[in-house]
Amino acid sequence: MRLSLPLSHILRALLRTTRGNVAIMSAFAIIPMLAMVGSAIDASRTYMAYTRLQQACDAGALAGRKAMANVTRLTDTEKAKANEFFNFNFPANTYAAQQINAVYDKGADGVVVGRASLSMPTTLMRMFGFGSIPVTATCQAELYIPNTDVMFVLDVTGSMAWRPDGSTTSDETQSRMYALKQAVKDFYSILGPGPATGPGRIRYGFVPYTSNVNVGRIVYGLNKSYIAGGNGTEYVKYPSRSGQYVSRSCNNGCDYVQWYPDVYNLDVSKWAQSTNAVSNPAYWTGNPTNQNDGAPASFSWDGCIREASTVQNINSSSSLEVPANAYDLQIDLKPNSAATRWKPALTEALYSQWYYYDYGLRSYRLISGNGLCPPPAKSLAQYTSDYNSSTKSSSSFSAYVDTLKPDGGTYHDIGLMWGARFLSPTGIFSATNADSVAPGGYQISRHIVFMTDGVLSTSEKWPDAWGVNELMDNVQPDNAVAPYNASTADMNASHLRRTQIICNEMKKRGFIIWIVGFGTDGLSKELKECATDNDHWAIATDSAALRKAFSKIAQTIGGLRLS
Repeated sequence: MRLSLPLSHILRALLRTTRGNVAIMSAFAIIPMLAMVGSAIDASRTYMAYTRLQQACDAGALAGRKAMANVTRLTDTEKAKANEFFNFNFPANTYAAQQINAVYDKGADGVVVGRASLSMPTTLMRMFGFGSIPVTATCQAELYIPNTDVMFVLDVTGSMAWRPDGSTTSDETQSRMYALKQAVKDFYSILGPGPATGPGRIRYGFVPYTSNVNVGRIVYGLNKSYIAGGNGTEYVKYPSRSGQYVSRSCNNGCDYVQWYPDVYNLDVSKWAQSTNAVSNPAYWTGNPTNQNDGAPASFSWDGCIREASTVQNINSSSSLEVPANAYDLQIDLKPNSAATRWKPALTEALYSQWYYYDYGLRSYRLISGNGLCPPPAKSLAQYTSDYNSSTKSSSSFSAYVDTLKPDGGTYHDIGLMWGARFLSPTGIFSATNADSVAPGGYQISRHIVFMTDGVLSTSEKWPDAWGVNELMDNVQPDNAVAPYNASTADMNASHLRRTQIICNEMKKRGFIIWIVGFGTDGLSKELKECATDNDHWAIATDSAALRKAFSKIAQTIGGLRLS
């Protein structure tokens, strides 16, 4: 076929027609479309790889910082730990990445820095000369493990000498007290000593309690003016045995004596300021038997205290807010007057009204014997210098725990109050307890670990941390009708409500409260409510369960530190 038209005519015709142009245009357009689709796919893959790379870099840096034993350097072993965590979080062939690499080193003191990189092969973009895309990520970890304070508030009353099932035993290793000692040591072995220096510090403190607490010598050493007589002559009223008596008889051949004691104004400075024995002003050998009821002719202050002034009539329906003049319920009390100062208990000079004649001993004896002073408390301290990594123990920590022994009655409120005082960042221990003075100035996580094996056991006839209520009416007033003295039910209700008030105050301060009941008595509703929540109380009916409960608390606290 021969063209009959000139070429110029044919070209002009082609320019005027649109048939076939779409195919040509599509052929040219597919190239940039491929580039756009390819770049989108490769960019998406690269972004996913980058995100995973950043996470792995962070994980490695955190692991390296946790392993860092000395904040001034990062050892090869610690670098290897960082790389181990990086590789775990970014295994080989993830997203088909190549040339995966991570390098960790020390930055500033206590800081681990890392740089991770990879090469991400392309797919469609390879056609356009882009064979791979380099990806980098940087990271650092300062691992702010909170400083941690743990106060053990431990019931060391007489029933702790029993077996967990409530039966008596002469074998100390079968007792509740022995199980408690093992549980506390387990706690330390799990949570550990913490670092000797720097952030992440762990401190432990102890308040063994009965009807009193042995804190006086610690407080005196902190500030002499906090203890009556610490700065000089100061007179405090103590009911004594001296005075009138009335003999009474009973049906079983014994004699009862109701005493009407004098109230001595004793200068307590000679006890407060000395550890030597001082003559007992209540040592009386007059009628009726020329006996001294076992009281010493002289004695030294054992460290137990009489609480600051309080208010009467706190009962089960009282407000949970601290009354203005109830200084004994103020966690952050800093004494500055006779009413607010703590006094030496001086139990040897403090006697109840009621005695009985013991025909076997041929002497008059005090009916109640529960005013015994528990072992001295221990303020918060680190136990790092003698830590044994193979046994996960501290000899000084264990030695203190082994001093605990059972005796006396049960007053939960006095134990919890002093546990809170030892822990508070704004009370008398603020110089060492505030966040601002903690290593690194970092926050302190504060924990109360409270253990009891029984319900309240109070009496107005017992010498306790408020004196002898029968004689002094410090906690509960006399009744208007016979027998006039406050009943045991009144006393228990008052001290139980005081326990609730203290728990409420601790929660306001953000303390984490762990409550453990041991033995057959369980836990009262009020003690369960004292715990931070339902996950923070437990009941252990045997020794194994007690050790498990303490171990779980230690593991939980350790987990909180890591998070």
